[in-house]
Amino acid sequence: MSMTVTNINTASVELCDPEYRDNLLTFAGAGTVAAGTILARDSVSLKLIPFVKGGSTNENGIPKAIVTYNVTAAGAGDVSIRAAIAGKFRKEQLIINADGDDSNIDGAVLDQLRDYGLVSVDVTELGVLDNQ
Repeated sequence: MSMTVTNINTASVELCDPEYRDNLLTFAGAGTVAAGTILARDSVSLKLIPFVKGGSTNENGIPKAIVTYNVTAAGAGDVSIRAAIAGKFRKEQLIINADGDDSNIDGAVLDQLRDYGLVSVDVTELGVLDNQ
């Protein structure tokens, strides 16, 4: 008999002092943007879009907000959201949309976030088991 242990992380992406602003998030098609996803502001439409590391199209490479809950769209278009525009956030829960995780969030991305008041903090949850 083998035993399987599953860790469930119930902590939110925000740590403290988040500041929010109502915005529109533009979707290119049906899909979900996960909690913790870093967003940029399109310089033409002024709506939020997923951040692209190294991006240079309409300022899509400049992180300006973080979505703190899952946002789903049934198709292309805009969805009203309340995005975090400042505060402290769990680094482990930040996401680059194209990757679906934090694997490409490096010092340069963290510096860009900090430039806009979005501070990432490394956090080890004591309530989460480490089975590795």
